[in-house]
Amino acid sequence: MTPYSEVYNMFLADISDDSFFDFVEADRESILHDLLIKAITRFKACQKDLSDRDEVLEQFNETLTDEEIFILATCMKKPWFSNKIYNLELIKQRMSVKDWKQTSQAEHLLRLTVLNQELDKEISRMIVSYTVYSCSLTGD
Repeated sequence: MTPYSEVYNMFLADISDDSFFDFVEADRESILHDLLIKAITRFKACQKDLSDRDEVLEQFNETLTDEEIFILATCMKKPWFSNKIYNLELIKQRMSVKDWKQTSQAEHLLRLTVLNQELDKEISRMIVSYTVYSCSLTGD
């Protein structure tokens, strides 16, 4: 058994966004759960059955390895950053080009976009490495 909190803690250790803690605990839990579900859909190559979980106890019914937990936590970052980018894009649409270029939000959006692209590559590398390593261990 692996509690969701292990994945959540790994995710939270990797993000440096204090605004997340502005939410009340129930909202934070809901956000983390939604991010986890999105991460599960991305990690199709997992050797464990990630659909075998107990939503009441908030746990996977299988014991995940540290690597599997890390991959899920990393996959959670993708929708987290995508949401930040989307929100900044909405702000950009409301501002004139001149005003937008004069704000630090423009630079922030650029950095988030680059980070998001790098995150895509990192997730792909992690899943490929996991798959290759897992296949070599099982002989598949």
